[in-house]
Amino acid sequence: MNTLNLKRRLILTLGVLLFGAMAAPAAMAQVSKADDIVYPSLPDVEVPQPERVELANGIVVIMLEDHELPLIDVQALVGTGSQWEPADKIGLAALTGGVLRSGGTQKMASDDFDDFLEDHAASIESTIGTVNGNLRMSVLRDDFPEMLQVFSDVLRLPAFEDDKIAVAKSETVSGISRQNDNPGQIAGREFTELIYGSDSPYARQPTYATIDNISRDDLVAWHKKYYHPNRVILGLVGDFDSKQALALVEKVFGDWAKGPTVNEGEVAYNQNPNPGVFFVEKNDVTQSNIRIGHLGIQRNNPDYYAVDMMNQVLGGSFAARLFSRVRSQKGLAYNVSGSVGSRWDHRGIFQMGMSTKTETTAAGIDALLEELDNMISEPPTDEEVAKAKSGVLNSFVFRADSASKILSQQLTYEYFGYPLDWQQRYRKGIEAVTTAEVRAAAKKYLHRDQLTYLVVGPKEGTDRPLSDFGEVVNVDITIPEPEVETVAATAESKQKGRELIAKAVEGIGGAKSLDALTTFRSEMAVEAITPQGAMQLRTKAAIVMPDRMRWEMIMPFGAMVQVLNGEDSFAQTPRGAGPLPAAQRADLEKSLRRLVPVLLKHRDAEGFEAVATGAGEVEGVAVEMVQVDFAGEVNNLAIDPETGHVLTVAYSGTNFAGARGQMKQRFSDFREVDGLVLPFASVTTFNDEPMLSGSVESTVLNGEIADSEFAKSAE
Repeated sequence: MNTLNLKRRLILTLGVLLFGAMAAPAAMAQVSKADDIVYPSLPDVEVPQPERVELANGIVVIMLEDHELPLIDVQALVGTGSQWEPADKIGLAALTGGVLRSGGTQKMASDDFDDFLEDHAASIESTIGTVNGNLRMSVLRDDFPEMLQVFSDVLRLPAFEDDKIAVAKSETVSGISRQNDNPGQIAGREFTELIYGSDSPYARQPTYATIDNISRDDLVAWHKKYYHPNRVILGLVGDFDSKQALALVEKVFGDWAKGPTVNEGEVAYNQNPNPGVFFVEKNDVTQSNIRIGHLGIQRNNPDYYAVDMMNQVLGGSFAARLFSRVRSQKGLAYNVSGSVGSRWDHRGIFQMGMSTKTETTAAGIDALLEELDNMISEPPTDEEVAKAKSGVLNSFVFRADSASKILSQQLTYEYFGYPLDWQQRYRKGIEAVTTAEVRAAAKKYLHRDQLTYLVVGPKEGTDRPLSDFGEVVNVDITIPEPEVETVAATAESKQKGRELIAKAVEGIGGAKSLDALTTFRSEMAVEAITPQGAMQLRTKAAIVMPDRMRWEMIMPFGAMVQVLNGEDSFAQTPRGAGPLPAAQRADLEKSLRRLVPVLLKHRDAEGFEAVATGAGEVEGVAVEMVQVDFAGEVNNLAIDPETGHVLTVAYSGTNFAGARGQMKQRFSDFREVDGLVLPFASVTTFNDEPMLSGSVESTVLNGEIADSEFAKSAE
């Protein structure tokens, strides 16, 4: 059956589903309830089988013609994946996959390549995930011969341009800095780690350090190791003649020499239960995100079909037990889920999950456990299994409603070594499942005694303590800061460092004036250089020593306020107020300690260490460099030995996009204010590129700052 006839068949099937009752008005008139309506059985869906050919160099080519539109899609699955990354370079595979496309080819620079694709209304995208690499192209039929060669160049001859690697690394680092913003993402990440183990490639996450460890040479080496024709499955779908398309593939790829066999061995992950109760404290949300579960199964498990039907009964639809009981009847969650997960090449994860109000956290866990127990004590009924099977079989048509979808499935089966008729086998397997097999699967694969519990949410306000479910282990999700290069301190460099800090204290107005500073208020006009262009804004800061600060940024579309005030620290925008996320709070605390008057006031504090690092120059002015390590942060100061003025402060920070890099503040226009000499102009750069420039419009020292300024607005 060709694809066009298949689509017509699908439309007919949908017509039967939606309007079948209209075809028999006499029968409709005789029923009194919707449940009495009898629908005709669905017709069989005949899935077209693509053609499979293996070239002499090992490339497997899978082709499926579809002449409905003058388009051709090409997809290459490559035998690679982050599962084989070295532990000190996590993130390498994803970077390689992204820059494979964005970094141009050895025949065409990246910017020219982008223009070339746009001129041809074509797209090429590349990725590397956990278990494979993927390169996709969509192209007009008439451009296919030329574009297949370009596709080959991306696959075989990537240029990995340095500037594109830098962009990709910056985007990755930005993602790392935001990885604790979303509680659902935290729960998914940490639960996966608890199940598979923190060292497993299926759970590892990139860090600032691992990304910093990656060089262009690493990307080149990764590509050289894994990108060979005998590790590639090439799929074609669209408006072509298979014989002609195969001849073109042989012409373009036939000279690609077969590569060596790469045997990485088994990918390790914890296959033993890890029961326990784990908690991630996140106080800037009002809900608890709950995960409960243990290891699942691999998809080639002979019980897969019975497990799939059990999943449908438990949480597979709005009529499933979790939805109807936990969501609808008990009203504990808007969304709730539960299933025994499976993967093509390793065991998946069984998990039940929900988000619920903080004050119903324990009730939510109880509800999930109750339904887990009910799968054994109240096993699936014949009616539940029949509905589950019907739902899956009726949706089977949507698994084959496009040629692209069919081909993608075939590539997956080929890649993981499953039979190419796996989809048809799946349908027959579901049809053959019995209620007894579903009940047996529930007993075999659901284990109350092996459960791992994870809750992400506020520490206070739960209905019952989590310790009711077992001993609680607190999970630290602090994002490790990138390692800062520090100098080797000697007695001489420490002594000189102390002398330079004393010089800076003298330059700011002397110890007496500095130590008498209790409050600090300032207003600035600022120009911010954002990806969207320059933006004019104003900032206001009110500081009460040693650790209270209100910082307000006034933008054209409204004001944003951040407040450090002990446990009452919060952020407020025109949309409302809420607790400061941990990462934002840490950054705000660092920015307060980094202010030169505040930093110098702490010169005698425990842990404050200043080390002279040598001479330098700031815009023609000879300076002495001092590295200050305080409260876990390193700042590098450039001090004018003549005036004692601190001319620059350099540190690791983030830009507006959240990317981490080298920040530097340059100070000028020093003026005396109430006994202290302070800069009235500053310029901030990020990796040597302009980011902010500001001029102080007013400064008040030791004035009254009311407690009300550190309280949330009534709005």
